[in-house]
Amino acid sequence: MARKTNLGESVGCHPGPTRPAGAGSASSFPCVSSRGRSVFDARAFTRALLLFLLVLTVFLPATAQQTDRAKAVGHRLFCMCGCKQILVECNHVGCPMSAGMLKKLDAEIASGKSDDLILQSFVQEFGAEVVAEPPAKGFNWLAWIMPFAALGLGLMLVRAVINRWNRPIPALPVGPSLPPDVLERIRQESEEDQD
Repeated sequence: MARKTNLGESVGCHPGPTRPAGAGSASSFPCVSSRGRSVFDARAFTRALLLFLLVLTVFLPATAQQTDRAKAVGHRLFCMCGCKQILVECNHVGCPMSAGMLKKLDAEIASGKSDDLILQSFVQEFGAEVVAEPPAKGFNWLAWIMPFAALGLGLMLVRAVINRWNRPIPALPVGPSLPPDVLERIRQESEEDQD
């Protein structure tokens, strides 16, 4: 039995190898095109597509937060898998940390806690390095001040260099700067040395 496909090649089912008794059906009849390729099984493709969509829906909630507040708080935290990415932007497939951290974040927000209490609970569980922005107090002020101080010093250095380049070069004196009687005496002594 042969049929035509969309590509104009004929497809027929040919008897395949027989299986040993008790292993299911006695023989299989795979459908093979006239060019020797297997014909695409629509049911297998549909099953694979459904499995892919199921896996995608399982992992999608781990990367997408539902509320703007959750996104805002999630941007203030690092993922603790070692990637040093913002929690809601961690793009590692199957990240062992981000899914649990995002679930905890959603639970904390659903419980009605303030942003500071949520951040504090993450600091208690994961340590101070979980916070993306260091708090502006104590020694952490240095982390806030240093970039601006370095920028200011750099601008002052550039300005000093530009001012130095634009400064006019003082003109060298053209005529003799010594009094005429001294010049005359030098000329006489050089003449005596030449004789």
